[in-house]
Amino acid sequence: MGMTTPVKAGVPLLGIIFLALAIFKFVQGDGWVVWAILAFLFGGFGIFSRNRSGGNQS
Repeated sequence: MGMTTPVKAGVPLLGIIFLALAIFKFVQGDGWVVWAILAFLFGGFGIFSRNRSGGNQS
């Protein structure tokens, strides 16, 4: 595998950053929709469903 292979196994850090920005902008009352869309595109919402794939870990 070369350097052009996208990283899918790790935590989507960029998506989480955009998700945090969307929440921050929403609280401030600014335009947050663009940040939420970017978070979705970069996998930021995957952190909510990540725990389901490994079984019950409670």
